[in-house]
Amino acid sequence: MSESETSKTPRNAAAGAKQAQAAERPVHEATELTKRNAEYMRQMRKSLDATALSGEKKTAVLNEMTSTLLAEQGRGTTARQLYGTVQERTEEIVNPKKTPVELQKANYWVTALDNGLMLFMIFCLMYGIMGFIGTNATKNSAGANGITAILITSAIGGLGVAKLFEYLMPAKDGKKVSLWKKIAWSVLAIIVWMLVFTTMSMIQGPLNPVLPGIAYLIIAVVVFFARMWLKRRFNITTSMF
Repeated sequence: MSESETSKTPRNAAAGAKQAQAAERPVHEATELTKRNAEYMRQMRKSLDATALSGEKKTAVLNEMTSTLLAEQGRGTTARQLYGTVQERTEEIVNPKKTPVELQKANYWVTALDNGLMLFMIFCLMYGIMGFIGTNATKNSAGANGITAILITSAIGGLGVAKLFEYLMPAKDGKKVSLWKKIAWSVLAIIVWMLVFTTMSMIQGPLNPVLPGIAYLIIAVVVFFARMWLKRRFNITTSMF
């Protein structure tokens, strides 16, 4: 064996040993990241430790991010380019954005609440004025103007109106509702609401007490301001008024 071949053997052996050691290292070892990405992950870990996330959630998030960075940094991509700032990424993890389906469900219940409050306010205003006038119509509708009847009727009406808006508004997912279904739902919603109203009107006595006219007017004012806050808070645009 020549002297040159003898001198190459240790170097080749050393290189092979280094490759074997690199292959045995965990895939998520922080030192495999670039200096910039490793510093980002260090700050990310510190930021997550300051949140209320569970240890399992933090570990899963950090492992997922590290895996992605290991795959992307070879293309020159940095953690900042992938995830934004540490603060932005932390906020996204702690308060993830809702999916379109979740948003649709959330919007439905908010719209139902808004329209239910609107109907409740209108009923309270109407029966409050009738209570001050003291007409025979007020006496004859002792069941319909009971607070329980108003609450239930308004709640059912709010749910129905919200669902009606879902059918009438342009579809966001590409699915179209036929005109006949829209008409059928509108008629069905009105029939159901009238049945509920008629049924509630039959309930009298302690289960459906009639409040003084001034009480209904005060409730109407309180509900009005509550509804204004709700509309600003959730930016509600789908309501009758």
